Amino acid sequence: MPKLPSTFVFTDDVRLPDPVHVAATLPQNWGIVFRHYASENRRSLAHELAKVCHARGLVFLIAKDWRLACEVHADGVHMPEGVLRTSTVSPILNAARTLLLTTSAHGPTGLHLASSLNADAVFLSPVKITSSHANTSPIGVLPFAAMARASHLPVYALGGINSSDALRLNALGAAGLAGISLSKEEI
Repeated sequence: MPKLPSTFVFTDDVRLPDPVHVAATLPQNWGIVFRHYASENRRSLAHELAKVCHARGLVFLIAKDWRLACEVHADGVHMPEGVLRTSTVSPILNAARTLLLTTSAHGPTGLHLASSLNADAVFLSPVKITSSHANTSPIGVLPFAAMARASHLPVYALGGINSSDALRLNALGAAGLAGISLSKEEI
């Protein structure tokens, strides 16, 4: 399994419509979590994105679909907390456990769930106010730090994060940063 990078970009059908272009311009050793759930060409886009990620040394995760992750030879699968609560993950743990497994969490319950699945990392969100979850109260930097330090898993800060947050969050226990708009800041 590849080493986890310090920064992940999450794709989004609306706010990051061309993930292939983004992957071609990201710094090496970053990661991409491919979501694009509503895309009619999700499968072909995943194949194209996988080629770029592999060529550039980017860690590539497919969200929600371990079969697609295996098909495109992704480095791993990312399972949102809500999906984990409503479905069985035994196929992931059995058939695809040669892949990285990351989850999302929105508080201590989600962190515990990620730990019980022996996930490789967890994305804790939203740390700060974010336009993608405008009606969700942010966790806050200090509560995030307390939860990250209490977890035995690597915990990434997600939600409302920008590049200027990196030093502070890393010093407070974050394994790294994740977001949609990070790619726009760094490119």
